[in-house]
Amino acid sequence: MGFIRAFTGALGGSFANQWLEYMAPPEDMRDHVLLARAVAVKGGRSENNDGEENPNVISNGSKFLVPEGTCLITVENGAITGVIAEAGGYTYTSENNPEAKSMFAGDGFFASTFGQSWDQFKFGGQPGNQQFAFYVNLKDIAGLRYGTQNPIRYKDANYANTMLAVTSNGTYTIKVVDPILLFKNLIPVDIVSGQGRGKFELGGEGDEGGVEDSLFAGFVGSLASALSAFTKGGKSIDDIQGGTTEFAKNMNEAVEANYQWATKYGLEIVNVQPMGLDWDEPSVELINKFNTGNLMQGGVGAAYAQTQIAEGFNAAGNNGGGMTGMAMGVGMMGGMGAVTQPMGTNPVTAQNAQPAAPAAPAAPAPAPEAPAAPAAPAAGTPATPETPAA
Repeated sequence: MGFIRAFTGALGGSFANQWLEYMAPPEDMRDHVLLARAVAVKGGRSENNDGEENPNVISNGSKFLVPEGTCLITVENGAITGVIAEAGGYTYTSENNPEAKSMFAGDGFFASTFGQSWDQFKFGGQPGNQQFAFYVNLKDIAGLRYGTQNPIRYKDANYANTMLAVTSNGTYTIKVVDPILLFKNLIPVDIVSGQGRGKFELGGEGDEGGVEDSLFAGFVGSLASALSAFTKGGKSIDDIQGGTTEFAKNMNEAVEANYQWATKYGLEIVNVQPMGLDWDEPSVELINKFNTGNLMQGGVGAAYAQTQIAEGFNAAGNNGGGMTGMAMGVGMMGGMGAVTQPMGTNPVTAQNAQPAAPAAPAAPAPAPEAPAAPAAPAAGTPATPETPAA
């Protein structure tokens, strides 16, 4: 009992044309369709090439085409009887054929991803006659919208883990990484039992609305954790616009930690594309104060203070301040050290510090020397006549 592989990969088109009838995904399995019931398709040698939804059961000898990007699941009474995640053509047999397998996962990603899920949920006994076939979409489900009604608060490592608030809207992309978990825990019961509508599409009619609301709540509810994780690497939230893959990884980890998307539903976030990502006004004010504080430290702070002093001199001169303006400038120059003092200095400690010991008195200045005698007049210079005695 199980599936026998007839061909694999790109050979499917030519081999499938040799079949009179086979099972395949419906033509409208695209965009946001997560799962669809298999339909019967007439092969290339048949006079009728129209496909129709298969309302009956899988029988011995039924043939299946599994295209790239899809996974085939066969079900009886809600229990999984077979899984094929490797592209190709297969024939179902109810006989005890040693070549028949219940699961074809290939040697790639899915071989290790949902093997444990298969062991947990596979059919426990011999399948009966009421088996249905479904195809799970393994391609990216893109264009799922999100938006925040109120600002989301998070800790930004670029601003000393200050709590900031941001509003955001955009789209995100998910991917099915475990079709068995998706089928067991997310697809509505009426579809799983084969009695309901033929496909499950996000954005469609029916119970999908509840599923979309749940996914939306999980995504928005994990934004704060993802933003905090993204900024720990030194990146600003502005970098999210150009680094959606890295942020998607942060989102995926946050969603898994908070809502267990991967371990419960077999879903992962593979891309996030924000259309808007903005801080609220109080956050912008805090960021401006933080940046101004950094500006006032070190050499940048000294340059800033000198600029302010120069502007003070100009203002005093233009207002006719005269000596008052000069005194103000001298006072500002005297306070230069206080202005350019590093922010890490504790003013209380500086105020209570012990004064330095007074310097030793300087040695007395030497006595002035006696004045030198007047020099003799130079040759050829008439002497000054002496004053006659009284």
